Amino acid sequence: MKGIILASFVEFAERELGGAADGLPAASYSPVMGYPDDELFALVARTSQAAGVESPEILRRFGAHLFRTFANLYPVFLDGVESAMELLGGIETYVHGEVKKLYPDAEFPSFEVRAPAAGRLELLYRSRRPLADLAEGLIQGCVAHFGERITVRRQDLGDPADGHAARFTLRAPPKRRGTRRRASA
Repeated sequence: MKGIILASFVEFAERELGGAADGLPAASYSPVMGYPDDELFALVARTSQAAGVESPEILRRFGAHLFRTFANLYPVFLDGVESAMELLGGIETYVHGEVKKLYPDAEFPSFEVRAPAAGRLELLYRSRRPLADLAEGLIQGCVAHFGERITVRRQDLGDPADGHAARFTLRAPPKRRGTRRRASA
C-alpha cells in the first residue's frame, strides 16, 4: 500500500472525524514508499472504534475524500473529462496507466468496464485486497466531483461477499429531449 493512501487516511480522520484521529501517526507516511496492507486496516479499525462508525462506512467516506485528494494532486487526469462516467470508463486503461508511470510498483485493483446502454456504466471490481467499500467511496466521490445525478448500485460478488469483488452499476437519468414548438400558420 502506497504511503499516499495512508497519509490521506490520517488527514481524512483528522478533518472529518475529529477526536477519532487521536493516536494515529501524524504525517509519518512517505507518499512514495510502500507499506504493508495491514497498516491501512489497522488505521481503519482504530478509527472505527474511536468514532463509533462501522469500518465499511469509514472506508466509503474515506474513498470520497481520497477522490478529492487525487483530483487536487493530479488535476491532469480530469483535464478535458466532462463526466464521471467518462472518467470511470477509462479507469483501467487511462487512469491506472498514468498512475503506474508515477508509481511503477503500485498495485491496483482491476476494473472490467462495460457500457451496455446510453447513460449506463458497469464496473466489475476485483482485488486481492478487501477494499470494495473504498472503491465505492471513490466512485461516489467522482460522481460528486462532477455534480451529476447518477445512481450507483453495488452488488457484492463471491462467496462469501468479502470485499474482494463487486459490480458497480451507474445510471444517469435520461436526458430530456428538447420540446419543439410548431410554427403556427
